[in-house]
Amino acid sequence: MAMQATDSVKAVHEHDKYAQDINFQQLISTRKKVASVLTALTLVTYFTFILLMAFGKEILSATIAPNITIGIPIGAAVIVISWLLTFTYANWANKKYDPLVEEVKERMGG
Repeated sequence: MAMQATDSVKAVHEHDKYAQDINFQQLISTRKKVASVLTALTLVTYFTFILLMAFGKEILSATIAPNITIGIPIGAAVIVISWLLTFTYANWANKKYDPLVEEVKERMGG
């Protein structure tokens, strides 16, 4: 029981140490900005398509080839855009975020 309390106090101390570091705060702020922009783009893409399905049926039902409506490529584009946004985040995290996390951890001794 005393060991759990010691571990808990140590964890709180580690959290406070990272939370007060200016580089860690900037890292978290940057991650929030990138994630917010990409999330907003994803939501705009999906809700635009949903609203188009709800209120623009005549647009989506326009044929571009025999038995193919414009809704099919637009729906496929929504999927491709979500893949691209996911790739963008993963690429950014691997190339920029993760090295900065390691740098902060090394500097903080953790």
